[in-house]
Amino acid sequence: MTSTTSLKLPDALKATIAQVAASEGKTSHALMVETLQSAMDDALARQRFHADGEAAWQDSLRTGTVYRAEDVQAYITARADGAQAARPQAVNLDPAKPGKQA
Repeated sequence: MTSTTSLKLPDALKATIAQVAASEGKTSHALMVETLQSAMDDALARQRFHADGEAAWQDSLRTGTVYRAEDVQAYITARADGAQAARPQAVNLDPAKPGKQA
């Protein structure tokens, strides 16, 4: 389902949209719809990223544990290189100093 929406665009932006659309073999309308969809997809991904980060932080506060970044990086690097690697060990979180272990 689609609905009609009216946008007032500055003349310079309208001209740029027309130029880019023509160079891509699209109508201005198609270019604007694709651009808006892409911007909304990006915005939703950012919102999910922030929500995931907040959930992870709340989990760290709940469990009182975190992982040292350097341990996680070493583990991921070793695995990416095809090496066997022990999983990083959790350390106690000091909630008064986010990012620091107790």
